[in-house]
Amino acid sequence: MPKLQDLNLINNRRLWSLPKLAGHASLKSFNLSGSPIANLSLRACQSLETVCLNDLNQLEELDLSATAIKEFPISVIELRRLKRLDLLVLPQLKRLPWHKMQHIPGVFNLDQFQRVGAQIFLTGSKLFSCFTYENCEHLLKENGCLQYFHILVSSYNNTRSKKDGERIDFTEHEFQNSKKPSCYKDIPSMAKTFKQQFQPSPLLNRHVEIFSPNRYPTGLKGILEVTESLSLWDDAFISSLTDLNDRFPELKECKLRKCHHMDSIFKANERVQGGKLQIIWAFDIQKMTRILDQLGSSPYFGIEFRALKHVHLEKCPRLESIFPGHVVLSSLETLSVLNCGNLRSIFYEYEVTNNDQFKSLHTMQLYELPKLLYIHGKQSLPLKMKEWKELYFRGCWNLQRLPLLVAPRNQKKVQVSGEMRQCNKLKASMSEDQISCYYFKSPPDPLASFREHVKNKIFLR
Repeated sequence: MPKLQDLNLINNRRLWSLPKLAGHASLKSFNLSGSPIANLSLRACQSLETVCLNDLNQLEELDLSATAIKEFPISVIELRRLKRLDLLVLPQLKRLPWHKMQHIPGVFNLDQFQRVGAQIFLTGSKLFSCFTYENCEHLLKENGCLQYFHILVSSYNNTRSKKDGERIDFTEHEFQNSKKPSCYKDIPSMAKTFKQQFQPSPLLNRHVEIFSPNRYPTGLKGILEVTESLSLWDDAFISSLTDLNDRFPELKECKLRKCHHMDSIFKANERVQGGKLQIIWAFDIQKMTRILDQLGSSPYFGIEFRALKHVHLEKCPRLESIFPGHVVLSSLETLSVLNCGNLRSIFYEYEVTNNDQFKSLHTMQLYELPKLLYIHGKQSLPLKMKEWKELYFRGCWNLQRLPLLVAPRNQKKVQVSGEMRQCNKLKASMSEDQISCYYFKSPPDPLASFREHVKNKIFLR
């Protein structure tokens, strides 16, 4: 039946299987109801626009890939036993009724452009139109849906290479290989060990990856409400993540690279939370001056990063400071700041009055920060840093002193590794009691200390 256009099979209780319909060239409308059929494939029916499936209680696998459907068939939502749903290569599909879905199959392949191995890859804006915060929360908490997803938001041209049409993936391994080597001889091995040991990625289930977008889907905000891991690469639109969502209640990991207009990671307001955030990783953010900034003249609303464990900032030349003075970083374990030539202090205000900011910190890495004056405030406030074990610094020629630690300390001394001349300068500014809290390692290789005067770049604002 090569010219068949409409096929209606209603209340066929003995219809256990269908002849091969996949690839039928002229079929435009398909209606099936009241059948015990378990598998149905309409793949590559390029003229198929309308599909109606009712009372198919035994249907487990459905393939509507490479068809011409424009509206997702509402009847599919009611197929409670459906285990696999394939919706690949559907360039005319406008939207999905996520807010009406009571059941999502265990295997759900949705992709407008047919990438190998896709679970959920969404490219385009209309597919997000139903992802409001209320709908996402309903699907996640009440229906148990959206427990696992990995969503890529990108312009179509940026997801394929020019030669073979395969998607370009910028992995962290490629990123590490793309960086220029440090000017200090002993840093590469130390930095490699540091990143392997102190940059763990938790086992997270809900990922959003945004790569070089030419626009943002209007419904992305709802998805970000339940996102645990966010990666943003090569963005030229937003000034902070608050432009995408002002809450991030579930966010645990944030990775940023080459965000050309970003001046801060978060803008403080009465809604932003960040209470579950564990990892901040930022590389080559040229305009960023701090992690958390005020939204207009609004105060910081008591925003805390109590779950934050690891911070890695690298090649952020305009970074002036990192945290507000009032923030309690009670869970922070590692702090790594590299090649941020304009950094003057870790905290915004020099007058820091809380001595519990770093109570869980055990490793600090400070490289090529020629303007850094203080690690913890201008005043000599004793700190409760019982877990602090190691301090690595290179190229911090203006560092005035090391933190004053609360004595007595029953734990081991903090091991300090830096240029010999700078170590001697720091020891000269400390009392005997303060020096007793630190152990200065033997001086590094002389080649590691040859750049004692680094030219500071000036940026026009």
